[in-house]
Amino acid sequence: MSLFKVKQWWSNNKLQETTCNIGTQCTGCLRVDKFNSYTDSDCIIIAEEFYLKIYKPTPNQLVSDILLETQVNDVILQIEIGKFTAGTTDRQIIVLHPLKYVVYQLEKKEGLIDAGDQNILKTTLKHTFTRRAYSLSCGPFGNIKTRDLICVQGLDGSLSFFDQETFLFMCIFDDVIIPGPICYIASCDSFVISKSTWILEIYSYQQLREFSEVNLRQNKKNIPQWIYNAGEEISSVQVIQTSTNFSSIVALGERYLYCFQDNGLMKYMLKFEYMPVCVCAYLIGWFYEPTSRLLVMVASDDAKLYIYESTTLLWSCDLLDPPIALTRCFLKSLPGGIVTLSAKGVVTVSYLGTEPDLNSNAPPMINETIDPEEVQAVLEKVEEELQSILETKGEVGNYNLGVAQSIKIKAEVGKPTQNLYQEYPNDSEEALHLIMCPVIVTLSCEDPNIIENIQITYACHPPFACSESVISLDGMNGTEIVESQVFLTSDTDIVDTYIDITLTITDNIRKIIVLEKKVSLPVSLYCIPATLDTIKNIKLKINTNLTEINFGRIFSDFSEEDLFTLGNSPERVTLAYRPTKKTVTIIAHDGYCTLEADNFPEMTVVLEHFISKLSDYATRMDKKDFKYEINWSKDLFKQITFKFLKSVEIHAKHRIKLKGLEDGLNMLQRQFTLVQKRLLVQYGSLPPGDCESLEFLMRDTHTRLVKCAHQIVQCKEDICRAGCTLVAMGRLLIYIFKQSSLESFKMKLVEETLCLNSLYDDYQDWEEAVSQSLSYIMNNVFKNTEKDREKLAPVTEQGVLSHINLKRFLKQIRILLEKLFLEAYGEESEPPHQTNSRGNQIIRIEEFVDVI
Repeated sequence: MSLFKVKQWWSNNKLQETTCNIGTQCTGCLRVDKFNSYTDSDCIIIAEEFYLKIYKPTPNQLVSDILLETQVNDVILQIEIGKFTAGTTDRQIIVLHPLKYVVYQLEKKEGLIDAGDQNILKTTLKHTFTRRAYSLSCGPFGNIKTRDLICVQGLDGSLSFFDQETFLFMCIFDDVIIPGPICYIASCDSFVISKSTWILEIYSYQQLREFSEVNLRQNKKNIPQWIYNAGEEISSVQVIQTSTNFSSIVALGERYLYCFQDNGLMKYMLKFEYMPVCVCAYLIGWFYEPTSRLLVMVASDDAKLYIYESTTLLWSCDLLDPPIALTRCFLKSLPGGIVTLSAKGVVTVSYLGTEPDLNSNAPPMINETIDPEEVQAVLEKVEEELQSILETKGEVGNYNLGVAQSIKIKAEVGKPTQNLYQEYPNDSEEALHLIMCPVIVTLSCEDPNIIENIQITYACHPPFACSESVISLDGMNGTEIVESQVFLTSDTDIVDTYIDITLTITDNIRKIIVLEKKVSLPVSLYCIPATLDTIKNIKLKINTNLTEINFGRIFSDFSEEDLFTLGNSPERVTLAYRPTKKTVTIIAHDGYCTLEADNFPEMTVVLEHFISKLSDYATRMDKKDFKYEINWSKDLFKQITFKFLKSVEIHAKHRIKLKGLEDGLNMLQRQFTLVQKRLLVQYGSLPPGDCESLEFLMRDTHTRLVKCAHQIVQCKEDICRAGCTLVAMGRLLIYIFKQSSLESFKMKLVEETLCLNSLYDDYQDWEEAVSQSLSYIMNNVFKNTEKDREKLAPVTEQGVLSHINLKRFLKQIRILLEKLFLEAYGEESEPPHQTNSRGNQIIRIEEFVDVI
């Protein structure tokens, strides 16, 4: 059997990491179905923690795939599709929460233009219950043809049945410790239940109705129609009708696939040589046709897809990512697509390709004949469409420009005020005063009727955070004043003191205009005047053409009473960061200033703020030809480069440590699950077996799980701190290089290559993002030799964080910075040397060893 690759047709990379808490039924967070509003192709429904997202995939890249994204008030456990209210013709979406379920109707509201359609999720009914839910099943229980009934399985294994908002009855099983998958069989009006004792049982709906809570209190036992002891955990069960009178039950175990008829007859059993993750059974043809075929798709944990007919393997191929859910879809442009949901939250629609890599050296064969007249007709049609677009472009642009000009936006920051008091985390005797700074956005519009909705988004770099990151306004009434608070959250290095404000405006014809504003936070929010108690190790000289500098006028965020205390004066000021307590001293001399600090990261923010305030001060002093220059020598450049490379290395080492902890957590989780399964077997046996050793092992594994989880949380905080230090060093280098005579294009290219703004709390994959672009810059812009290209090329079989690739990555950064310094100042860049107490040069041998 040849290995075929799955061809990707559509994928959505905008989804965040899926964190659906759905137990063993991984497919509960992915559903595919049609609605009356969109009958031409299927819609894909995704549940992601608190979010419900609906997509309609299309190969047209100019059209958005997402129809709707909404946030609910509780965690989503499972979603299903059906008709849950009487009298409705459209299918509805039922969302299961821990203590309730809600039924939504997808409605489509036509807009004035093609891109203006509005999709709404309308709540049709909701019902709450007291027992915490685990999973949900629905169907025409009792052969009801007008609507679907609802069965909710609780964490205790109980089954609660509902008809719309009405509670019908409840069944409780005394032999269920951990709930398993359940599924409804419409052809025989029965339920297949997988119990924690690894047994499959079939009960009819009439049996469960009689076997209610009242009968249970009378100690009456219900006997299932048939049972099967699988001997392993059943992760999912699927029922598909394969003939007029019978349905097939497909159950996926840990190593086996079981297929039964609904009367208990086993059709076949298949053993896997791999670890299956999810399964999807489907029928080719109609169930009433004698030639219909039942196929089963199985996805493995190593991102492989296998397609079986009975016990015969028909197809095997590679997937793009290891999936946690698998199903099929029928789209207008792609009938019979394969929908997969990965653990990273990427939804991919694929199809089975027909290009096996049997002979990679054979040239492609092109047998199609091309008609020149047909090609000419296509070109003329494209030219006409382009001409029509160019003719209407001016009108659309003028309209958007008019809407943007009619809205006046003013963004400013207020004076920081003390709001809360909490203990400083590093020293119980000190205290960190939580200072909050208001960010005020004032909106005014000449004609408020043209505005339908405005969304204001605030973005800031850690350790800053906003009290409200997103604020929405439904329309405008003249002038709107919106306020949000900015405050410090942790004791990391401060790297960026700007707040990016994005305004997304929707007008009355559903067109979207995006405007941006940027405001600078006052220095009093993150710094306080301090006394100079020690002499600083690092000094940075700034030459200016200002003859007199008064710090009382430059640092206007502080009052002179606060600024000139603790030994400060108009010629010398020491500032201390509130979160880290690190200090920076600024001294004014005749014609130049010096910045002094113990390390480079704390100089970045103060340097940028000081230069900005110097420019404002020169403007107020009517100094129109204000100039400044940052003096740095070769030795200072070597020190900054060494510190920057060290910060990159520390950041990478913390990430490697986190990867090891996450792998250890996965191993402990599998061990804990295995011990739990063995305990369930011991508890369910008659008489119960000896469980003392297993209980001790489970408690020990649980303790190690908790400890590993705490270590992961701490390691993520360390990575964030290391990332802030990395960004601070990088911004300092970029800021100084911008003052040199480098080409603006080349400097912009290097700045985008380092992409220092891409580091956030949740995203720290900086090394992977920079490595590819860095290789391109070194080989094409700075013209590396063939020897250097071969020497610095990464090992493709290993990740960027591997030992050899990390050393080459650091060397590439060092060479890039040295080339920039050489072009800017015309000096040869040599690696830094060290000397011992006798003055002899010390050479680090490991820097000259090439790792093979």
